[in-house]
Amino acid sequence: MAITALALSTTATAAASPNPAWPKGVDVSSWQHQNGAAIDWNAVKAAGNQFAVIKATEGTNYTNPQFASDKAGAQAAGLTIGAYHYARPALPISTAVDQANYFLAAVGNTNTIGQLAPVLDLETTGGLSPTDLTKWTQTFLRTVEGATGRTPILYTFRSFWTDKIANTQAFAKYPLWFAIYNNNANPGPLPGGWPNWLIWQYDSGGAVSGINGRVDVNAFCCSAADLSASANGTIDQIAARYAAEPLLHISLGAPTRGEGPAGGGRWQPYANGLMFWSAETGTRALFGPIAQKYLAWGGSNGSLGRPLEDISWTTAPDGLSAVFEGGRIYWHPALGAFIVHGEILKKYLADGGSGSWLGLPVSDEYDVPGGRESAFQHGKLTWNSTTNQVAESHDTAPASGAVAAVVAP
Repeated sequence: MAITALALSTTATAAASPNPAWPKGVDVSSWQHQNGAAIDWNAVKAAGNQFAVIKATEGTNYTNPQFASDKAGAQAAGLTIGAYHYARPALPISTAVDQANYFLAAVGNTNTIGQLAPVLDLETTGGLSPTDLTKWTQTFLRTVEGATGRTPILYTFRSFWTDKIANTQAFAKYPLWFAIYNNNANPGPLPGGWPNWLIWQYDSGGAVSGINGRVDVNAFCCSAADLSASANGTIDQIAARYAAEPLLHISLGAPTRGEGPAGGGRWQPYANGLMFWSAETGTRALFGPIAQKYLAWGGSNGSLGRPLEDISWTTAPDGLSAVFEGGRIYWHPALGAFIVHGEILKKYLADGGSGSWLGLPVSDEYDVPGGRESAFQHGKLTWNSTTNQVAESHDTAPASGAVAAVVAP
């Protein structure tokens, strides 16, 4: 994977000198098997390496013919192992789902001890714009985390990230495998808003016993204990939080079935609610009428998207609310649960939300001539589709004919 990074990088490729306390490892592909050469994984281990990441797939029509044997050999030698997919981005965005599923089928079970999370090797655009490439990458990663419950690792290098994907910070919560050959003791400043790195590919021309020819060499941040923790694929984020917080047993009740993939993450239903996890949102708990309302609107696959926070108290007395990617749900025991979203939500929050003169919502959004409207305890907010402006009106009468089936603009 270092060939493209090397070709596009203007930095030197001389060997760096990482901290000797950082675990060292290699990444390999069929390139290390030229002319039928085998890898002596015991020799790789004896040379001081602790991990190996092996190319598994590329696009949807290539599986590394040495993947299975290299994986088995590296594991038998006592190395922590990982697998990567070389991305071939393309439109439509759904090709990301196809490639993720192809990769996972080749890799098999990753929920074991001694195996790093699946890796996306992103170093070509396929002609996609930065916006489309961001969506493609998000779709791939979310498909993997939904299927595995693990947070995928993202491999890239600086010039690609800054030039080809507009230095987006959309992936800063994913572990970074950073390729930079700078002859320094550390990778230096990182792009994309990443606060730190997980793996540093510091040289593409390493000489490692047991491997014929040159090979990519890497350091892991920042100790053997960190490597072991990252390679524990048995951790279930939802189950871990539920077990750690006894109050959730009261608010959610008992699980009604096992967890599974849902809308860019994982979810599990409980007798009185649900829990959702994704790499970007963390583990969130929803219960009671808010959870019921959310599920009625399609859960994470619906217009509200994924939950971003747990349920919390509103400024208005006795009210509860939950924040989602596509809006908010408010609930009050005397009023019920209602959704506010789109431009109306922006205006509502700008006015002070539940602590404003409007009070809490008493309807979902509904159609009115020329736009959409939401009713609140002490007034209404009306969105005009022509001007994209939201007008206020003081009206204590609740709206009639309010519906909950139309998505706000």
